[in-house]
Amino acid sequence: MRLGGDSRVPKNGETSSRIDILRFPLIVGVVLIHNYSMTVQTDEGIIGSAHVGFWVDFVRLFVSEGIARTAVPLFFMISGYLFFRGGWSWGKYGSKLKRRINTLLIPFLFWNLATLGAYLFERRIPQARAYVYGSFWLPSNYSSFLSYINALFGITLKYPIAFQFWFIRDLMALVVLAPLVHFLLTPRTALPFLAALFCLWISGIWPFLYPSVDASFFFYLGAYLSRPEKEVEYLDKFGQWLSAAFLFCLILHSAFPFLPYLLKSVIIFGVPSVWWLTGLALRNCKLKSLLAGLSGASFFVFAAHEPLLNTIRKIAFKMLVPASGAAILALYFLIPICLITILVLTYRGLVKATPHFAGIITGNSNRPAGNRSEEH
Repeated sequence: MRLGGDSRVPKNGETSSRIDILRFPLIVGVVLIHNYSMTVQTDEGIIGSAHVGFWVDFVRLFVSEGIARTAVPLFFMISGYLFFRGGWSWGKYGSKLKRRINTLLIPFLFWNLATLGAYLFERRIPQARAYVYGSFWLPSNYSSFLSYINALFGITLKYPIAFQFWFIRDLMALVVLAPLVHFLLTPRTALPFLAALFCLWISGIWPFLYPSVDASFFFYLGAYLSRPEKEVEYLDKFGQWLSAAFLFCLILHSAFPFLPYLLKSVIIFGVPSVWWLTGLALRNCKLKSLLAGLSGASFFVFAAHEPLLNTIRKIAFKMLVPASGAAILALYFLIPICLITILVLTYRGLVKATPHFAGIITGNSNRPAGNRSEEH
C-alpha cells in the first residue's frame, strides 16, 4: 500500500528502506484485523462459536487486536511523514494535490464502484445472497443518486461501501487539510497541538466523522517527525525496552481485553517497536529482499481483500462447520494466508498482462505497476 507524500526525498536511505519493507507486513496486519471474528452469518444462521476457550481468544486478541493494531497508525504516520518531507511551499502542495488524483482518488472510485457493482450483481443471484453481508448493501437502500454517492464515499456513514477504503477517504481529507497541518507545525504550536491531539485520541473524543481522530493524530505526528531537526530513528536506542513494554501490554491486553486504555498502550509502545524491528530486518538480506519484492503488491492486496475475505470465510465455515477451538484457530490462520497468496499471484499476473491497467487501479498510472517510487 502506498503511503504519504514523495518517497524520492526521504530523510535518509535507511528510512526509505524501512518504509519499503514495512508496507506488506502492515497490509497483512490489516487483513488479520478483518479476520478476527470466529463466527459468520449465513442464510442458515450463525456458524462458528464466539467462545471456544481462553487460549483461542488469547491468540486472536494477541494477533488481530494486538500486533495488527499497529498497522493503521503506522500507515497514517508514514503518510504524514512522506507528505511533508522535503519542505513546504504552495507550489509543492498544488503539485502533490494534483498527483493525488491518480494515486488516491481514481483507485478509491474504481474499487468502491467495483464493490458496489459486485454487491448489486450478487444480490440478483439467489444462491449468492447468503454471502453478501449487511442490510446496507441491499439494492432497496439505493433510492436516489445521492444514496449511491453516499455509499461510494461514506459521507454520512462511518465507511464507504468498500469499507477498508475509509483509510484512503480519511487520507484524502488530510491531504486537502495539509495547509492547516503545515501552519500548526510552527515551533510554538507544534507540540501543544500534538499534545491536544494525543489527549483526544486517548479519550476518543472527536466531533468529526472523518478524518478520524486516529488518522488526524498519527498523520500529524508523521508530519511533525518530518521536520529537518527531528530524528526518526531516535527511539531506536530504546528499541529493546520499548519492545519489552509492547510485549507486556500485548499479553495483558490479550488476557484482559476489557481493561481500559490497554489497547491504546499496545499502540503507543507497538508503533516505535515495529519501526525498530524494521531496522533489524534490514540486516537480514534474504528477509529484506523478500519484503521489498512483496511491497509492490501491497495496495492490490489491501484493495481486493474485501469483500473476498468475508465471502471465503462464509464458504469455509459453511463447508467445514468448525466447532472446536483448534478448527477455528486453523481457519483463522489458513484463510488469510491462502487469500493473500492468491492476491499476490493475481497482482503479478495482472502486471504482466496489463501493466497500465494495474497501474491505474493501484494508483500508479504514471509509471510501471510495482514501481513504488511515489507513495500515498
